[in-house]
Amino acid sequence: MFARRTTNRPFLAVSVLTSLFLWGCTGDNVFSPDDSIVGEDRIEVVGYAQVAVEPDIASAQVGVQTFAADAVEAVTVNNTNTEAVLTALQALGIAEEDLQTRSFSISPQRAFSEDRPDSVIGFWVSNTVEMTLRDLNQVGQMLQVAVDSGANTIYGLQFTVADPDSVEDLARTMAVEDARRRADTLAEAAGVQVGDVVSMRESSISVPSFFRGGADSDASSAVPIEPGSVDVSATVEVVFSIR
Repeated sequence: MFARRTTNRPFLAVSVLTSLFLWGCTGDNVFSPDDSIVGEDRIEVVGYAQVAVEPDIASAQVGVQTFAADAVEAVTVNNTNTEAVLTALQALGIAEEDLQTRSFSISPQRAFSEDRPDSVIGFWVSNTVEMTLRDLNQVGQMLQVAVDSGANTIYGLQFTVADPDSVEDLARTMAVEDARRRADTLAEAAGVQVGDVVSMRESSISVPSFFRGGADSDASSAVPIEPGSVDVSATVEVVFSIR
């Protein structure tokens, strides 16, 4: 259809391509001939794929927060409690390189009372460490041990994959296959054939980290944890020529 050159070609092209655009209005478009490349029609599609994988690594922020009337006392107590938490975690098998200090702060606590306006009544000290857990079977136990040994703030529990490259490549491959499938569907409806790839662009690749929790646990001395799954997604934009 598009190979024929007649004086009516502009009218035919507009009519056919308009119907194709309406048919693929969910995101796949058939473009009219580019003025700069006479006679070359194209199909542009967006391919998407999502791969669900089991996470193999977890991380969490574990902290100790203390308060005392004197700043030195607050720091001393905090140091003792933090050291106890770190010692307990290492005793369960967490490597030293998987424990990293994220923040340390000292903040005054003011009274803000009428009889003692803006007076300091004590000091808060906070020490937060990020722990990386490579054995997901121990996540609940690690969190429980951290609490039992003195941690009083825990947040940011996340599950992800340690080496996402292979999963990302699989998602990319599947996204390109999805783009080809979409292009074939459009071409079949138009009575043409899909040609070579003119251009390709990766729009996005996502390997999110998710918080999971709330499942039952067989160990009564551990925090109930359920890792769930991690969804790795990829989106590609591909332009094909039309034969």
